[in-house]
Amino acid sequence: MTERIQVKDKNININKTGDGKNGTLLIFIHGLTGNYLQMHHFQEYFKNSFDTLSYDLSGRGDSTLQSEPAGIHQHTEDLLGLIDTLDYGNFILTGYSMGGYIALDAARRSDRISKVVLLDGGGVADEDTSNLVIPSLGRLEKSFDSADDYLDMMRQSYGSLGVEWSGVMDRVIAHEIHESGGSVQAKSDYTLTKQDFASFYDYPHSEIYKNVNVPVLLIICTGPIKNNTPLFNKDGYSLMLDTVKNIRSSDYALNHYEIVFNNNPDLNREINEFLELE
Repeated sequence: MTERIQVKDKNININKTGDGKNGTLLIFIHGLTGNYLQMHHFQEYFKNSFDTLSYDLSGRGDSTLQSEPAGIHQHTEDLLGLIDTLDYGNFILTGYSMGGYIALDAARRSDRISKVVLLDGGGVADEDTSNLVIPSLGRLEKSFDSADDYLDMMRQSYGSLGVEWSGVMDRVIAHEIHESGGSVQAKSDYTLTKQDFASFYDYPHSEIYKNVNVPVLLIICTGPIKNNTPLFNKDGYSLMLDTVKNIRSSDYALNHYEIVFNNNPDLNREINEFLELE
C-alpha cells in the first residue's frame, strides 16, 4: 500500500514496511526510468529484518514532476527532505543506477546515514553509457494505442536482456504509464529525464567520493547490454574505489537490468552480510 507524503513543494509516493519500532530505516532508490517497484525483490527480502521504504523519484510513478532544470542534485534534495519527515534516527541507503549517485550525494551531506549500498551506480559514466541509454528514452516521447501495446514492447525489450517476466514486471510497467487524450504514454517527461541523465556527466565525483565517510558496498555488473558492452564500464568505478574511505566491491556477471528485475539470492545474502557488520 503506497501513500503520497508532502516533501517541501512536492508529493512523493512511498511504499513503506515496518512498524517504526526499529530505529533504522532501509531506503531503496530506483534508477533513471524506473519507479519504486523496480526495487521490489530487494524490499521483499529485507522487509523481514528491517523497516524498509521504496519511493517514486520525482517525475516517476505517482510522485510530483521534477522541476527544470532536472538533475541528481534535485533528487538528493528530495531524498533529504523525505528523510526529514521520517521518525528514524538512522538510515541505510541502497541506490540502483541513478539511485547510486543520489545515495552517495545524500550520504556526504547527512550524518543520519550510516551505510550505503550501490547497485551498479554512482561511477563515472562514459560514451558507451550514453549510447546505450539515450535510445532507450525514446519511448517516453511516444504514444501507444493501449497499455497492452506498451507492455508488449517492454516485454520484448527486457526479455532480450535476460529479464525473467513475472507479475512483478507487469506491475512495474503499469506504474510507469497512464492514459492521456485517448492514448497511453509514459508518465515521465522526456526532456526532464534527459536532463537527469545529462547530470551523470556533471556529477562532481571526486568531491562527493572524498566526503563519504560511511561504509559503502559497491556491486558492479559486468554483464553486457549490447555488443558485449555493459551499461557502466568497470573502469568507471576506479575513482570511487580509490577515493571513498571505506568501500568494498563485488563483481556480478549480470547485466544492469538483471540485477534488479530478477531475484538474485546470492546478492541478497552479500548485502545482508554487509548490513549486519558493525
